[in-house]
Amino acid sequence: MTYTEKTNVVIVGAGIFGMSSALWMLETGKYSVTILDKSEVLPAPDAASTDINKIIRAADYKDPLIASLALNAVEHWRKPEWEGTYHECGVVALSATHEKEGMDFVECAYKNCCDLGLDATLLPDATAIKPVVDRGNAFPTGSFGGRQGYINPIGGWGEAGRAVEVGLKRAKKLGAVVRAGAEVTGLIKDGKNVKGVELKSGEKVFGDLVVIAAGAWTPKLFASPAVAARLPPIVATGQSVAILQLTPEEAKKYAKVPVIFNLDDGWYIFPPNPTGLMKMAIHSAGYINPVEEINNVSVPRTKLTPGAEDGAIPKAMLQALRKGLSEVYPELAKKDYAMTRLCWYCDTVTGDWLIDYHPDYNNLFLATGGSGHAFKFASNIGREILRLIERDPSSEFKVRFSFSPPKEMVEPPSEKGDVSAERTQVTDTGADVRSGMRKHLVIDELIRPEDLKAY
Repeated sequence: MTYTEKTNVVIVGAGIFGMSSALWMLETGKYSVTILDKSEVLPAPDAASTDINKIIRAADYKDPLIASLALNAVEHWRKPEWEGTYHECGVVALSATHEKEGMDFVECAYKNCCDLGLDATLLPDATAIKPVVDRGNAFPTGSFGGRQGYINPIGGWGEAGRAVEVGLKRAKKLGAVVRAGAEVTGLIKDGKNVKGVELKSGEKVFGDLVVIAAGAWTPKLFASPAVAARLPPIVATGQSVAILQLTPEEAKKYAKVPVIFNLDDGWYIFPPNPTGLMKMAIHSAGYINPVEEINNVSVPRTKLTPGAEDGAIPKAMLQALRKGLSEVYPELAKKDYAMTRLCWYCDTVTGDWLIDYHPDYNNLFLATGGSGHAFKFASNIGREILRLIERDPSSEFKVRFSFSPPKEMVEPPSEKGDVSAERTQVTDTGADVRSGMRKHLVIDELIRPEDLKAY
């Protein structure tokens, strides 16, 4: 399709991919954009990006191409239009020395940082790690025995929810129509042409191009009879998050710590935010919530789901989170947790994103599959999405992010051919090393309020 001036684009989803795509489209002056989101409130309370913070890594990737894109994203985050939502505190990447995948990531990511001109410093042992973690021995830390890593002084964290709010506000200023409470339930098709979308209310919204940027809700949307279009193997997975409420004294003590993430088990932690909330999470294969009525497609179970308002996570994950905390900040491991949350991602097999035209329909484009590492690119991923929409032959990602990437880039499917099935997943291409077995979310295995108490 050849796009003329003011091509009418309908974007389904007001999260990272949807917001960023809209911004880069609108800045060209060639597009009119309507963003539709099912949430009655924006940013959507149950979106992965609606959070107190997300890691923004600058070049801390195993792959040189993604590392370069991440560094470029930081350059954009520093611009005034993001209204100070980026906080540069540095990032420490660690791995147990006996974990091959983790150490491979550390070595490659460190090399990429250096090759891109960043002043990263190797941390070969505990004596090197402790000083960058305790910031002058202001508090006790773990021993860090048998661990290595590096610190990158560039990078840190972003105020995730506020960043989305800022981006949507700017999109509106540039002319976007942003509609909350507009749940898309189907596509308007004319043979192989997609001409728009149908809302739950029955309203039809037409456009020259439909961009699906629905995040973890993408598999559910495509499983509905009103869409009935195939997808590559993507799945909604729930990742476990826990938050501490620090006292003002504690918050001051830990205020200058870096972001720390362990590549062998996926545990990571942030500095406290301005209100003293200190978040940690585990980046793993995650949990699935298959729904029988839609062919066992995994569907997010969020705080907006009836019966899930408390944000409960599996007990095993809360225990793992506290164990990770005790190994880094043992003093804080004695505190009660203030809250927990399941953060739902749309995972691809490799961890690379899905950004491509649908092969079976004209004018239908997918921008999804964030795989737990998309937020940091909110400032520039829209540029790459637009290049792929416009079929820019110079795009470095046209094969990598395609609907059907080369076989050598894709992990073999599970035995039953069901990406939602419980299976081992090791991803160390686009995202961090994420190893382990996807597990089914079992209600009886979730925490209760008393489990938030420290031991």
